Amino acid sequence: MSRFTQWLDHRMEVMGIESRKDLSDVSGISLESLQRITRDSLDETSRSQQRSLAAVLRVPVRMLERLSRDELNWISDDYFYDAFDRGRAPPQRDDDTYWLPKSVPHEDRGTPLIGVIHCNGKTDSDEDWNEEWGRRVPARFGRGMDIYALELEGTGSSIVFRNGPIWQFRGGQAAIYLWNGWEASGWYGSVCIRSSGIFVVTRDGCRHDLDADAVMRIGRVIGRWPPRFVKVA
Repeated sequence: MSRFTQWLDHRMEVMGIESRKDLSDVSGISLESLQRITRDSLDETSRSQQRSLAAVLRVPVRMLERLSRDELNWISDDYFYDAFDRGRAPPQRDDDTYWLPKSVPHEDRGTPLIGVIHCNGKTDSDEDWNEEWGRRVPARFGRGMDIYALELEGTGSSIVFRNGPIWQFRGGQAAIYLWNGWEASGWYGSVCIRSSGIFVVTRDGCRHDLDADAVMRIGRVIGRWPPRFVKVA
């Protein structure tokens, strides 16, 4: 029995789900599909079925994927995630339309614009940014915490990010933040995560190898402002 199947059966007990038939009923996934998941892989099911299973088991889809692929050892019993709780942002890749920019009412001043991305790919945060008078992008990109914008130097345009833990990120355009024990630094570019380490290819085409142990968080690109601005490399 695989670790994923062991965890699935254990999680059912934690959730009070007595049998695979009951899991099929509450998730809307057929027993045949559940058998494929436990016998082969979570990848054998559709994305909508993966979301349904994750929602019933109250874990993020990506964490469920990592467990299925043996990239994660276990999900603890006290970890619960409600994807559609009003007070939280939804999973990052479940509904891309969620992150489309929306006009904001007068009382909502938009998305914090907290720094700049230089031509060499380094990022600088405005340490004096203030909730009352700090600059903002005049649109709201989804709900939730840790959503912010950085201005691309020399373009008059901005990129919008949502911070998240490194294990949720699989690669692509992102802002990555590091702490070496005495100072913080940040980079923006195409971030690649490999078993041998992490590196980022910045706007000027240079590759920078990073210390994986120094990475604090990664900001995934969720939008741009103005919307017609598409060039981010």
